[in-house]
Amino acid sequence: MKITHILYSGLGGHGNVFFSFITADENKHFDYEAIFAGVEEVRQEYITKCTAHQIKWKYLQKKRGLDVAFARNLVGTVRATESPIIFLHGSRFIFLAKMAALLSKNKKKIVVRETQANHLKTRLEWMWLTLTMLFADRVIFLTDNFREEVRKTLGSVYSPKKISIINNGIDLNFFKPLEKLSTKTIVLGMQSRIVPIKDHATLLQAVAVLQLQHPEITIQLKIAGDGDSIKELQLLAKQLQIEKKVLFTGMLNEINLVNFMRSLDIYIHASYGETMSTSIMQAMACKLPIIGSDVPGISNMIENNKTGILVPVKNQVALAKAITDIIHNPIRAAAMKEAAFDFAVLNYSNKTMFAKYLTVFENMI
Repeated sequence: MKITHILYSGLGGHGNVFFSFITADENKHFDYEAIFAGVEEVRQEYITKCTAHQIKWKYLQKKRGLDVAFARNLVGTVRATESPIIFLHGSRFIFLAKMAALLSKNKKKIVVRETQANHLKTRLEWMWLTLTMLFADRVIFLTDNFREEVRKTLGSVYSPKKISIINNGIDLNFFKPLEKLSTKTIVLGMQSRIVPIKDHATLLQAVAVLQLQHPEITIQLKIAGDGDSIKELQLLAKQLQIEKKVLFTGMLNEINLVNFMRSLDIYIHASYGETMSTSIMQAMACKLPIIGSDVPGISNMIENNKTGILVPVKNQVALAKAITDIIHNPIRAAAMKEAAFDFAVLNYSNKTMFAKYLTVFENMI
């Protein structure tokens, strides 16, 4: 059976989940086709992986805002595919996918994996999710908390029979710990899209606080990723006089991302909200002590003071204190990263994720 995945062309969780899914399909239950869509060029890493896995792919470029030509192109592409299942990574294109399914000669069912944090959704995004409830054949949520929030918000439109809960998963044979050589420099890091919904500014301010309060601690901060906010953050680092302590690595391919994680002493995920952070999963699998913002999508992944430390958003003092607590308490840090690693092995394997999707697809056809 063939499945056509529609996912964002640039950096983000869509690509991670898609390729984790394929890697976990060791017995080749499905054939895959990928439609990369978005305002960003398709990542070279995605092209390379599709080639390696012999996956047919197509890139559909979208202009910002309303793009009629893109909409027509997406409908035509989905309509032409022979796949009986169209898998949307996000609800943004649900109307176009449904239109294509209705116009197609062969029967198509639509599965939507909805990931945008509910408390960060715009009115338009809630409209797309409402349409998803009406048009999709199956809707995948990542957590029970997420499902309950949607149920309360959508009311009578919410359709419980369509819902499945499936955590994201990562390849634990790839993201795994490696002993780091001890150095005098404490290396902090965060990996994500560099966009306004992430709290990178507080992370930079926390480094400035550390520099002021603990000049005896040598810190380096590595920020991996790219996005609209990068120039603003580079300017902020200069204003805080920490630009020499901060390295913006740009976007990293998967191999470089593993090396990035393994180069860190502490992983920090500063954000205004997530649904389920792939970066935190990767940090857990690499056995790093983790500090995360105390927001939905992170607080349900990290058990405070057991698998990591949660701190309030926009609170650079609390974040700086959490960093120093880990530095000054290596025994506590070791216990947290061991607990986080064990949690990742039990809950975030891509093979576990795939087995749940396999059941969903087998019940649909």
